[in-house]
Amino acid sequence: MMNDDASAAPSGPRSADRALYTARVDNVGGTSGQVHVHEAPTAGIEISHAGPGTALALPTGGPSAPGEGFTPEQFLAMAWSTCLGETLRVVLAERALPQTSSVSVEVGLHRDPGGGYRFAPRARVTITGTSPERAQEIAEAAHARCPVSKLLTGQGEPVLEVHTTALP
Repeated sequence: MMNDDASAAPSGPRSADRALYTARVDNVGGTSGQVHVHEAPTAGIEISHAGPGTALALPTGGPSAPGEGFTPEQFLAMAWSTCLGETLRVVLAERALPQTSSVSVEVGLHRDPGGGYRFAPRARVTITGTSPERAQEIAEAAHARCPVSKLLTGQGEPVLEVHTTALP
């Protein structure tokens, strides 16, 4: 979770390098709400009503050309903020607490010393009308239950399937 003190630096060996790019999103309302993507592309989104359902085509892009398409960092930030936001809503409801919550996520893209790149995700959880200690407890409970949080902390079960087609 992000610290409320904006000047506080993240801890750990990964904090020494600067992000090449950082995606920022905010979620209010979990899966029943909305995700607001900072620096989202303004063109190229297509909605198709062909066939049995509605298809949504989102342009993809990379950090080298911001604004031309959604980046992997933005998609990851949208997924985590929405999932964690919904899990917060569930935890608050299970405890019969009237507070509202929101989640802001930043996903930085960093060079990996071992080669390639890595993501550095960070979430800021805001819970209204409660003490900092109680908010911390609720946020930690939601983080422990959220499927995307689990995946990000190495508790998920990602599967890689490889398919080939015959060469012509």
